[in-house]
Parts: sequence; structure tokens; C-alpha cells
Amino acid sequence: MDTHPELESERAYIENAYSRLDEIKSRLRETLKEAYALERGGTPQARAERDVIVRATLERLDRLDFGSLALCFGRLDRLPEGSAPGERFYIGRLAVADRDMEPLVVDWRAPVAEPFYRATGRDSMGLALRRHFELHHGVLVGIEDEAFDDSGMAEGGPTLAGPGALFYAIEQSRTGRMGDIVATIQAEQDEIIRAPLAGVTVVQGGPGTGKTAVALHRAAYLLYTYRHRLERQRVLVVAPSRTFAKYIDRVLPSLGETGVEITTIPALIEPGAKLREQSDAEARLKADPRMVSLIAKAVADRERPLGRDASFYLGSVQLTVTREMSRAAIRKARRRPGTHNERRRYLETVLVNQLATGYLSLAERLREAHEHEDGELTRADFGEFADADADADDAVREAGKAIRALPEFQRALERIWPRLTPRQLLEDLYSHQALAVLAGRGLLSAVEASLLVDSHAPGTLARADLPLLDEAAVLLGPVRKKGGADIQRFGHIVVDEAQEISYMEARVLGRRTISSSMTLVGDLAQTTSPHGQRDWERITSPMREAVEKWSYHKLTVNYRTPREISDLAYRLCDTDELDLEPTVAIRSTGTYPVVAEVHGPLAEALAVAAVREALTIEDGLVGVILPGDAPQEMSERILNACSQLRGAVRVEVLGIDEAKGLEFDSVVVGTPTRLLSEPAAAKAALFTAVTRATKRLSLLFEPRERPTMAAWGMLSPMGEAGSASA
Repeated sequence: MDTHPELESERAYIENAYSRLDEIKSRLRETLKEAYALERGGTPQARAERDVIVRATLERLDRLDFGSLALCFGRLDRLPEGSAPGERFYIGRLAVADRDMEPLVVDWRAPVAEPFYRATGRDSMGLALRRHFELHHGVLVGIEDEAFDDSGMAEGGPTLAGPGALFYAIEQSRTGRMGDIVATIQAEQDEIIRAPLAGVTVVQGGPGTGKTAVALHRAAYLLYTYRHRLERQRVLVVAPSRTFAKYIDRVLPSLGETGVEITTIPALIEPGAKLREQSDAEARLKADPRMVSLIAKAVADRERPLGRDASFYLGSVQLTVTREMSRAAIRKARRRPGTHNERRRYLETVLVNQLATGYLSLAERLREAHEHEDGELTRADFGEFADADADADDAVREAGKAIRALPEFQRALERIWPRLTPRQLLEDLYSHQALAVLAGRGLLSAVEASLLVDSHAPGTLARADLPLLDEAAVLLGPVRKKGGADIQRFGHIVVDEAQEISYMEARVLGRRTISSSMTLVGDLAQTTSPHGQRDWERITSPMREAVEKWSYHKLTVNYRTPREISDLAYRLCDTDELDLEPTVAIRSTGTYPVVAEVHGPLAEALAVAAVREALTIEDGLVGVILPGDAPQEMSERILNACSQLRGAVRVEVLGIDEAKGLEFDSVVVGTPTRLLSEPAAAKAALFTAVTRATKRLSLLFEPRERPTMAAWGMLSPMGEAGSASA
């Protein structure tokens, strides 16, 4: 590649593009400096204009800052049309034009760049040449060409775009952060990236197919294509964990997009919430679709008539809210639109007006009786609201204010229709068996109702509670202010590991989309959570109230996982049951997975394996994946053994929930059949763990696991397992 005849001329072209980019940045910094230098005074309009200039300039500078990543990574030459010569375009991560506004580099998302990713031997899309560049710190060091002849067949009929650049990128050591794939996007990936904004786009992709990278590049593409709309409505990326959110957080900035919010479902609902552990049974129950009706029933159960009349005094007059009054007020309030807390205000007004009218009516009758007897009625007898000369409406209003202020009246109102926050509703529901049974009548069994109460620890929340809080928030509304629940909504939502979201979590996401525009990526074969789904129809149904259909896309090529590991992994996956096909691994390393039975302390064997792998790969990441209930001492033993390693290698110890979606140069799995407690989930968990590896894999199992390992087909590729000891 470094002896290409056009290397020097292409290097000069790219250097010129970099120089022009530096010139643009310099001009923007000068604009910013001038804006900051302006006096802080001036008219409001002048200050507003200055703020707009500063904000726009800073945003533009952010988009132009991509560190040491390549500005330009390819070129495409189009076939001549008639007597006109073929056009040539240089493709890069953002657009750069010369002083005459002629393009030096075209943004990869522009329509003219599409053939760079889509052209194949069967359909050249009018290309004569596709060229990939390899740059190190902004300097061109290599060129890879794919030539297309007039018939549209590429030489050798390649099925991959830029295979040299692709394999070079795949072979790089892992850093703990996901990088962009903008230079090596393949045709099936590009089709998804450029899919229309409207509707729900579902992407089923097996391990190593780049589904996460595709989803993030799609977010960048949509922001470029629909910038006016989506910069205002915003784009949300939902990651499966905080670890994964950190892993992907540099991808979009590297593509020039800094305004995308990346979060997790718990952080989206209740930022900063400290969550307790939950059992699988609790998680499944609270994720069940029946919870929609249960929460609605729990709210309705708190709107109840008085058990007995409530009496209190205004001045010297006794007022009474009768059971029938409370029952009639509830009927009226329930016919009103709005949330529970909004309708509480209406119910209060109904009762107050009724009491005030009765109070003033009694005052009028007594006045007439006193006047008939030539007596005199004073304000001390009935208060200032009993003024015979006062306007009737004013009198009712003033009497109503006094009644509202009575603590006894407010206590009666709280018994009839309490103000509730979502947290109060759930706390009450979980703390009182009677409330749980009442709300669950016709919905839950007695055992399930008891589970709600028995699993509760006062003042705490489990992850499965958060979607229920969100459901309750919609029904309850704010306690004080007017209007509906304050839910942030987005123009487009990207959900990674979508197979893991529950029915109730899917409703949370559906409420946060402005126009049901979403991209869901995942792999049904990697469903490990107790409430996860293995059917895309069930995953999408709660999200698409405004969309009748969703588009389905498959990623079929495994770029990351070597064939030796992929073949072992798919022994764990019942593809027929899931209606899936194994992905096609395009790489082979010649290194087979190590499958070894441990004789002796497991922690020591894992520590030895982790050190061995670190010394073997020398550079990159080793991931040691353990069951979530593995003792802390085991993790510490492994990390202590690796603490003296020198060089650029790093070892991480983590559970399957944290490892999901990540990549490691080498993976060591401890007690592989017990990563999760449930057998079906444990099998999917091992499938997920195995496919985190990009180069090497070791499975260390205990003697008690041998029958399961054999049943799962996990003994060595030669048919038997080896052994390992400390």
C-alpha cells in the first residue's frame, strides 16, 4: 500500500484539506474572540445577537474537533457520462471546501457519498474506482484501490468494500472505548444507516455485526439529514448500562455530532436513583403488561368515598361532608379529563362550593328568623361572609376560601382523593397487603400480590419499580402545578440491546418519542434479563401507538468474532426457535478456544489464565467475565495477580450485564454455565460472553459443570476438554 504510484499526490491533496480545515478553525476562533471582546452593555438585541454568534461558533468548533482521527478516508471516481469526464469526490468525516467554496472533502453522510459504501461488483452505482486511505495522525501512509470496469463488475468480485482497510481496523487492539466505523461501513450497514427517519426501524444483528456502531452512525446521519428538525427536537441514545454508555460516548463526537444525549433507562426515569437488588421473580412480575392495569387500579382505589361523615366548624357553624356528598363528588371528578392530581382540584371545588352554599343558606335562614323576632344578627354569629348586602358569588367565594383553609376539611379531602406522587403511590401499595390485594384483584394471584409486599424494603426502589413510577406519573400528574406530567420527548430515539427491555420499559420509551421515530438494535439470541424478549413484535408493540408497521433489517456478517470462536458460540444458540440464521464470520485466526476443567481453587486458576492472556496479547484488553454473585475476593485475586503487568495491556473483571456489548482482545470466562441462575438465561449469557472476544477465548469450568458443558456442546472443538489448575 505504501508504494502506490499516487501516494505523494494524494498525500499533498489531503494535507491541503487539513490546512484548509485549520484555516476555517482559525477564522472561527477569531470570530469568537471578537464576540467576547464586545462590551457587555448595549441594547438587548445586540446582546442577544452576540450570544447567538458565540453559541453557533462554539457548536461549529465542537463539530470540527475530532482529534487525531482521519479527516479524509476515501475517494470515489465516477464513470464518464458522454463526453464529460467522470467526477471525483474525496470522502471524509465532515465537509471541507476551499476559499471558492469548491468541495475538497465531502461529508460521508451526503447523498453523493453513498456509492462509497453501497457499490458492489453487481451494482457499481456508476463508479469507476473506489479508493480507501490509511492515515496515521493525519498523514497518508497507504492506499487501497477497488477498480470497477464498464460492466459494473469489480475486479475479483469483492463482497466487502475496502477489505484491506476493514481488516486492518478489525485487527487493532481494543482500548476500552468504541471507535467509529465511518471509513469501513459496509453495504448492508449503510442501508440501515440511511433508512428514513419516520417509523420504527428494527435491526437484528448477531455478535460482531456492528449493530451498535450502525445505530450510532444512523443517529449522526439523521442529524445531518434532518438537522433543522432534530437539533430542536433532539436525539436520545439509550444504552443498556452506564458502563456501556461510557464505552460508546466518543463515537458521535468523532463524527461531528455533540448534541446527542446518551443515557440508560433508569437514569431517564429517575436520575441518580440508588437501586436495591431485585430477584428474577420480582423483575418478571413488575415487567408484566398487567402492571399497566394494576397501576391504574391502584390510583383509582385511592379515589374513594368517606367511610363515615366528616364534620367540622366554620366559626360557630358545623359543616359536614357526608358519605353521599363524597361519592357524588368522586363521580363528577372521574368524568373530568386530566390526571388524578388535576381532578383532585376539581373535586375540592365541588365540595367547597357545596359546603359554602349550605353555610350561606343557613346564615340567610337564621337572619330571617332573627329579623322576624326583631333580633339582630352580628358577624360574630356567622362571620364576615354572612353580609346580607354582599354579592352572592362573592360570598360563596369568600366562604370557600375559609373552608379550604380549615385543616379538618383538608384531612377529609385527603381521605377522599389524596394528592399523590408516584413514589408515595408505590410506597403505599407495597407497604399494605390490603392495597396490593385490592389493586391486584382480577389481575394478580394471591402469591403475586404478596410478592409485591414481601420484596419491598421501605424507602428503596428496584430497577423494575422505575417504569411503574413512570406509569404512575402519567396518571397522577404533578402534585402542585397545573398541566400534565413533565416528560422530556425526543425527535428520534436509538435503543441498543433492545431485546433486554421489558414491556413496561418499552412504554417508557414510547412516551418519550415525539413522532414514534425510533431505531431499535439488538440480538434475540443474547436475551439474558428475566424480563427480556425473544420476539421483535412483542418488543415493538408497546412503542408504536402511532405506527402500524415497523421495518425489519438484518445484519448477517460477523466482522469481529473469529470463526473459531463463532462456531463454538453458535452451539449455544437455538437459531430455529428464534427464527434466526447464524451470522457469517469473515475472519479466522487459527487459534481455537481453550476449554478447561479446573482442579483446585477457581480464583487462582482464573488469575493464572488472565495473566497468561495479558502476556500473550501484549497490547489491548483482557476481559474476565464472572457470575454476578461471584465473591468480591475472586475479583480482587485476579486483579492483584495482574497488577504487576507491564505494557499497554489492561485486565477488567466484570459480570455479564456489564460485559454486554463490549469488546475484548481476549476473554476468560469463569464457571461458564453459571453466569446467570436460570438455565435458559445462563445459556444466552454464555453465548454473549463468548462473543465478546475478538482474538482469544478461554472457558474455565468446575467439575460439577461438566455435564452441562457436554450437553451444551462446549467441550473443546476436538470433542474433549482439557484441564487447568493453579
